[in-house]
Amino acid sequence: MGERIVHVPVQGAWSRHVRAGEAGLETGRGGRGGRFHRPGQLAVYLADSDATAWAEWYRWLAEQAYPPDQGLPRDLHRIAVDLDTVIDLSSGAARKAAGVPERLRPAQSQWAASQQRADRWRANGAQGVLYSSAARTRSLCLCVFDAGLHRLRIDGEPVRVLAPPPPPRGLRT
Repeated sequence: MGERIVHVPVQGAWSRHVRAGEAGLETGRGGRGGRFHRPGQLAVYLADSDATAWAEWYRWLAEQAYPPDQGLPRDLHRIAVDLDTVIDLSSGAARKAAGVPERLRPAQSQWAASQQRADRWRANGAQGVLYSSAARTRSLCLCVFDAGLHRLRIDGEPVRVLAPPPPPRGLRT
């Protein structure tokens, strides 16, 4: 399949929530992996806004059948990003060209295809993947691979969130 992969730089402030007290750039190697990384690989997932970060959290809660207060309190961090080589999957056409599902759905059933492609992109030096949020389709998320982790910086102090925030507009679970 003639992949036409576009690399873009990504800079600016992004959002990320973690369990209260956890390091804002915690990567961990355990768990089930994620859309663009397998268990044992390092990755940090970021959202273009606080609302998108919470939409992704609510999507995850729904998938796990957890109530909204599960996993609280959380710390919301602003993360400064300065990456040079990011795979741009922010459009359906780009996802189709890359061989990942054209419409990202909020379900783990799509992960295998994305993880397989991400393995190749990692091996070719990509620092991450920019993609449309599965939980908030007009928003963006960024998965930063190990090659780009040193280009992230926590910006300021986190905001401690004790109660579930209101579900954001455009949320899809």
